[in-house]
Amino acid sequence: MITYKINITPSNSGDEFGISAFSDNTLIKSVHAITTIKKDIVKLVEICNELEIDICHFDNIIEDYLTDFII
Repeated sequence: MITYKINITPSNSGDEFGISAFSDNTLIKSVHAITTIKKDIVKLVEICNELEIDICHFDNIIEDYLTDFII
């Protein structure tokens, strides 16, 4: 099972948040600096974990969030 977690990238203008995907505590994919809105990324990670999103859909989830996804 894939587990999704928040990753944080500090920047001069504040923290930027992304998502990392793990399988058995091994990092398999990570996307950094998706948003500066922490509550959005927290909700997105919760949704991915609750729905047990397969890693093959990971890029689509990120793309949907960046284009038209509303949390």
